[in-house]
Amino acid sequence: MKKKVFTILFLMALTVGLFWVNSSQTAPKPIVVAIPTALKSDYGYDATHAVELAVSEINAKGGVLVGGEKRQIKIITADTRDMDPTTPIHDALLAAEKVILEQKPDAILIGFGRSEALMAGMDLIAKYKIPYVGSYAQTHMFQKQFATDPAKYKYLFRVCTDATIVPRTLTDSLDVLKNQYGLTRFFVLQQDTLLSKGFMGVLKAHCQKTGWEEVGYEVIASDSTDFSAALTKVKEKKAQVVLTMWDVAQGGTIMIKQYAAMKVPALIVGHIVGVSSARGWEIIGSDIEYCIQTEGSLGSAIPLQKVPKAREFVERFVKKYGLARSQWITGSAYDGAYVLAGAIERAGSLDPEKIIAELEKTDYRGVTGRIRFDKTHQAIFGNDPAETAVCLAYQWQKGKMVPIYPPSVAEGKIILPPWMK
Repeated sequence: MKKKVFTILFLMALTVGLFWVNSSQTAPKPIVVAIPTALKSDYGYDATHAVELAVSEINAKGGVLVGGEKRQIKIITADTRDMDPTTPIHDALLAAEKVILEQKPDAILIGFGRSEALMAGMDLIAKYKIPYVGSYAQTHMFQKQFATDPAKYKYLFRVCTDATIVPRTLTDSLDVLKNQYGLTRFFVLQQDTLLSKGFMGVLKAHCQKTGWEEVGYEVIASDSTDFSAALTKVKEKKAQVVLTMWDVAQGGTIMIKQYAAMKVPALIVGHIVGVSSARGWEIIGSDIEYCIQTEGSLGSAIPLQKVPKAREFVERFVKKYGLARSQWITGSAYDGAYVLAGAIERAGSLDPEKIIAELEKTDYRGVTGRIRFDKTHQAIFGNDPAETAVCLAYQWQKGKMVPIYPPSVAEGKIILPPWMK
C-alpha cells in the first residue's frame, strides 16, 4: 500500500515538474519596460495609468511580436520624486539608476518629471544605452543638449511637447485679446524652473513683437505658498493679463485662491496645474472661470469632437480610472507606449540599436495626432492632427473646458470676463 501511494505521489510530482519545466521553456520572456518618474505627482499618476491602459490593450491582443513569438509587456515603476521641489536631482537619478541596474529593463517610458532631472539624466540613459521614450519633462534644452552629441544621446526620444511648443497655442489667444478686446498690458509670474523659463520666454517674445506692454516680471520659487505680494503688484501696475506657468499643485491652487480673494482684475493665461485639469472645477471651484490654459498634447483630458481617436481615448481612460487629475502629458504617455511597441515589433528584436533605428522611422497616428521625430528625436508638433502631433488651448466657460485653438480642434471662442468689459 505504501509503495502504491509513493508511486502515485512520485508520478504526480513528476507530472507537475514536467509541466513547470515545459511552461518555463515555452512561456516567452516578457518585455520589461521601466517607468522611473514622479509617481505621486498629478502628471506622473495619470501618465502611468495611461501607459498601463495602452499596455493592457497591447497585451490583450497577444503582446508584441519579437523574433517570431508574441511577448507580453511587463511594467516596472520607480518613484523619482523629482516633481517635489525639495527632492535633490541626485536622488532622482539614483532612483532611475537603481531600477535600471536591478530590473534590467529593455526600454523606458514617461521618464523624468522635472526638466532639470531630464537634463542631468540624459547622460545616465546614454551610459546604459536604453531606448527612452519620454513624455514628461519638457525643457527645450533637451534638443540643444541632444545636438551636442547625437551619437551619444541617440537612445533618448521625446513624444510630448517642449516648453517652447506649448505656449504657441496661447499666442493666438493673446492676439484675440489684443486685437478684438483691446487688452495691451501684461504681467509675468514665472516659476523658477527651466520649463517655466522657456514657456514664459515664448509668450513674452510674442507680446513684445505684437505691441503689448510689459508692466511687471516676477520669478517665484517652486515651493512658494504665498503669492499675495506678486498679485498686489499685478493690481498696482494695472495689468490686464497675467502670464504664468506653474506645475506644483499646492502652489497653483493657492495662487488661484489668492487671485480670486484679492479680486485681481486681470485675466490668467498660461498653464497652472489644477486649473488645467478636468477636475479643476471640482478641486478649485468657480475661481478658475475664464482662465485660458493650454492642455498640452491632445487626448490629455478633453474628449475632442473633431478628433475621434483622442475622444475615444479620454472616454476609455475616464471609464477605467476616472477624470484625469492633470493634463498635458496623459495622451503623450499613452501614445508613447504604442510608439515603443511598434518600434520593437518592426525591429523584431530587443537589441537597443535596432529599436533606436526603428524609433527614428516612426510614423504613428495616435491620440495626439501624427507622431514623427525630428533629427533631435523630438516629436514634431503643428496645428493639424492629420500631419503632426497637436496641443491645444482652451478656456474655462461655465464649468467646462472649451477648446479655442488651433482651429482644427476648436469648439468655441474666447469670452471676456464681465469685469473686464
